[in-house]
Amino acid sequence: MRYVTCLLAAASLVAVAPAARADLIFSATLLGANETIPTGSPAVGSIILDLHSDNDTLDVMEIFAGLTAGAAAAHIHCCAPAGVNGPVVLPFTTGFPIGSTSGVFSHTFDLDADLTGGMTATTFVADLIAGLTYANIHDANFPGGEIRGQLKEVVTAVPEPASIGLLGAGLLAFGLFRRRRA
Repeated sequence: MRYVTCLLAAASLVAVAPAARADLIFSATLLGANETIPTGSPAVGSIILDLHSDNDTLDVMEIFAGLTAGAAAAHIHCCAPAGVNGPVVLPFTTGFPIGSTSGVFSHTFDLDADLTGGMTATTFVADLIAGLTYANIHDANFPGGEIRGQLKEVVTAVPEPASIGLLGAGLLAFGLFRRRRA
């Protein structure tokens, strides 16, 4: 009986403990067809965002190829669904391969310092999660943007820490039950 009481107490603590949130991952495929006025561009790109659990740090990795002219600018726009334009809120300035038709960009942003236009980290994160942000790359041939992709959260099947704890508690209870019967 003593084991069962301890097991129930441990399971209760695990069940009510706050779950540690893992990073959130977002991605998009950048295509000319995704621009508000489709460009017909043969260029392609991909972007992955890693929003750290502190909601203040964002790792960005973008790769692109086949632009019809050298890249003039790249950034994330906010607060607009697919097919609607929104303002630039996170410019890719440091290290972006300006002038290249193909390239790779990787940078870690501090959302408290790097967002523009009065955007706060809290609002940006909420709009990112809601699917209201997009990335695009501009060049001389397409000053409004040659390729674009709406950022969406990548859903993974990783269990929350509380679920793992409950599974462990259940296995412990099963083991104690088998031991007692033996």
